[in-house]
Amino acid sequence: MGRHVRFQDVVKDWEFYTLEADACYHRNELKQAGKRFCQTVDLLEPWMEKDGKHITSLIRLFVLSCHNAGHVQNRLIRPKEAEYYYSHAHFRLLSLLADPSRGDKPQENLLFELGTTFRHLRQFLLGQNKSHLAANIREESLRVIQHANLVAGMDVLEA
Repeated sequence: MGRHVRFQDVVKDWEFYTLEADACYHRNELKQAGKRFCQTVDLLEPWMEKDGKHITSLIRLFVLSCHNAGHVQNRLIRPKEAEYYYSHAHFRLLSLLADPSRGDKPQENLLFELGTTFRHLRQFLLGQNKSHLAANIREESLRVIQHANLVAGMDVLEA
């Protein structure tokens, strides 16, 4: 029989992996730091679909995990992996925003984090000479925001 995992236990694991990854990062052990930061993304991913009560905290931790993983992958000169994590955070938030069945989503928090993820993703893509892709992602993101009837949130994607 499976053990019921509480969100608080997941947060404790997240903190452990994140602190371990951070220590590795500051010792310039980038491969180990990257491994641990990627584990934090994997740890939180299943909760993005099922948790309503802790969604605001979950969103913040997930975005932070993806950005940490992306940053380390970029430092390791793994641009495809870095792009994956930066875009994963952004598109995961877009999918939450677009899902009409999730009445528990905090719109203001989602829009704030969406703006943050877009700025990081855009900066990374511009550094990779992918300005056309950055523009396409912005346009798609604006369509999702409009479709979710959050016209007031359209300015979160301004550079």
